Amino acid sequence: MEIVDRVRELVEPYLSQNGAELIDIIYRREQPGMVLRLLVDTPAGITIDECEAINNYLSELLDSQNLIEEHYVIEVSSPGLDRPIKTDRDFERVMGREITANTFEPVDGKKEIEGTLVGMNKDEVVLESDGISTVIPRQKIAVARLKLEF
Repeated sequence: MEIVDRVRELVEPYLSQNGAELIDIIYRREQPGMVLRLLVDTPAGITIDECEAINNYLSELLDSQNLIEEHYVIEVSSPGLDRPIKTDRDFERVMGREITANTFEPVDGKKEIEGTLVGMNKDEVVLESDGISTVIPRQKIAVARLKLEF
């Protein structure tokens, strides 16, 4: 079993018990060595203290399991406000909010569509802007993000 899959299996019960969601795991070589990076979040946002607690838990667990033999560093952090919207859960989390979807090919003549997310299912999302609804096939979405206003 791949390291990322095993780490996911080990950490998800702890995250679930603590009201956190695993967004992504990355395990790759960087300077000066291997980095195990976890992006986690909660409905209220993740705090530094929560990231530290997850890091400490995972560090002890991985040491006891002897899962990774080479030297590595664990990083636990928030995915940030501009994290990509990918999964059903991601889309449900931003329902009713403004998002920007960039597509692989034009949809209604545009490759960048902005609007309020008003609907979704497993095959498509619906954005509304100025009273006009645009149905976007999910397989055509290259990246979707929450539209941030400053």
